[in-house]
Amino acid sequence: MRRPLMILLLAGLFSSAALALDDVVTVKLAAQNNSGQNGVATLFPQGDKTRVVIEIPNAPAGVVQPAHIHLGTCDKLDKAPKWNLEAVKGGRSVTMVPVALDTILKDKTAINIHKSAAEAQIYVSCGNIIGVM
Repeated sequence: MRRPLMILLLAGLFSSAALALDDVVTVKLAAQNNSGQNGVATLFPQGDKTRVVIEIPNAPAGVVQPAHIHLGTCDKLDKAPKWNLEAVKGGRSVTMVPVALDTILKDKTAINIHKSAAEAQIYVSCGNIIGVM
């Protein structure tokens, strides 16, 4: 009777550790300035780095759209980007940010997508980063 109980307890300990390692943060990207560009950004912890994947299904074809993480919220962004992200191309961007996810989550931050490099002052999508940690 003790052996099955011990196995269950150990299994519970290991599964909890796996869940803690798999914490990801999903950010809903809301269209701005009548762009229609809604999407999702997912932040994956990778030790002392964070992989950020942006998916915007209805992004315009052939347009390179700069993306950044800014301090602040979508309602009030700090104009200077805190971390640059790979530009959205074909509706997708993947970036390895050189800081841990905890670092990104410690302040109010948001992911912001610009219309293009030439029209960087026009925001087409934004999402507030809210952690689960």
